[in-house]
Amino acid sequence: MKNKLKKSVAVLGLSMSTIIGTLSSCNAQPPIVQHPQTQTQQQQKDTAQAKLIQVVFALDATGSMSALISTAKEKIWSIASSLSQAQNTDIEIGLVFYRDKGDAFLTKIIPLSKDLDDVYQQLMAVTADGGGDTPESVNKGLYDALIGMQWSKKTNTYKSIFLVGDCPPHMDYQDDVKYYESCKIANKMDVVLNTILMGNDSEAYRIWKEIANCAQGSFMQVGMNANNIAVNTPFDIQITEISIRLDRTRIYYGREEMKQKNYTKAAQSEVMKDGLSTASAARRAEYNSTSAGESAYYGSGEMVSEYEKGKVKLDSVPANQLPDNMKTMTTAERKAYVEKMVKERNSLEQQMKDLVAKRQAYIEAEIVAKKGEEAKNSFEYKVYENIKQQAAKKSIHINGKVKY
Repeated sequence: MKNKLKKSVAVLGLSMSTIIGTLSSCNAQPPIVQHPQTQTQQQQKDTAQAKLIQVVFALDATGSMSALISTAKEKIWSIASSLSQAQNTDIEIGLVFYRDKGDAFLTKIIPLSKDLDDVYQQLMAVTADGGGDTPESVNKGLYDALIGMQWSKKTNTYKSIFLVGDCPPHMDYQDDVKYYESCKIANKMDVVLNTILMGNDSEAYRIWKEIANCAQGSFMQVGMNANNIAVNTPFDIQITEISIRLDRTRIYYGREEMKQKNYTKAAQSEVMKDGLSTASAARRAEYNSTSAGESAYYGSGEMVSEYEKGKVKLDSVPANQLPDNMKTMTTAERKAYVEKMVKERNSLEQQMKDLVAKRQAYIEAEIVAKKGEEAKNSFEYKVYENIKQQAAKKSIHINGKVKY
């Protein structure tokens, strides 16, 4: 994978030091804990702005959880696409992996982000390993999910953590913040705590229910394979091919450091495709075609989308801020070139929309209809339905069926 990234970077003319600096620049800052308070003016201001869904998955990454980690890799796009059905709402997803003392890591944090390509690439590097004794560092995982994320302070934000695992917490670690203390913090921060128990451990069952009850959340239980429903459709390959063609319609402009950052993102996108299953690639393409996914997918300084929206005038962009192939173009040539790309992108996006609709219809007919109960017990269904109900309390209404 490193060799392919180097190759993609070399084509774009970037240095590896620039890429490494860009990839490692995303560090979350601990939020300031505030008590909920009535702020009528602030609520009115927030309501006028786009709403926000923030979801963090705190996942047991010990050896017994290989099925869970595999499910997370396959289903993160499905969950994001399901949530994107909320109108005028941004989506941010973060991850915390926890193991136990003595393992390769105690916790690993992937910060909340709208850029799911970046989240997914970091997720791909995580495997299930370690553990051994029954209790795990659940307390640390839950606490880091609370204080290690940049939670929004806007009143129209739905904030939630899904704690997922099969073992109870170590209660004998003196330096831990115990789960019942984290429950108090979650309530002060207005973060809903949901729990998903894998398997049938009786002590984990008791504590998982206690955590869910203490912070407005829901308790769910799934099998050790996370009730993963494998979905492949006849449209996945076509969707993936269109996604690749859409990737190549991106034109980045601006100051050199901004162009390098955006082209790094494009290079990552090329490399990441090799690690995706056909179904996952289709799910990624579907999410990136939604209004919630599109802004992060294209990023800022993307000329085709900004030109179409009237946000950039081609004759006002300095030549040194243009991509190399446009620097010697006249204004008329720039316009012809960009308008050609706009037309191509619009055509591809319409094809994508049509194929995504066919894919969803196929899934509903061939999978959901034939595996009704199994589908309702699946990881993505349980997560989606709980978020849907809980987000409504924040006046965030998600209309539509779960995406698989």
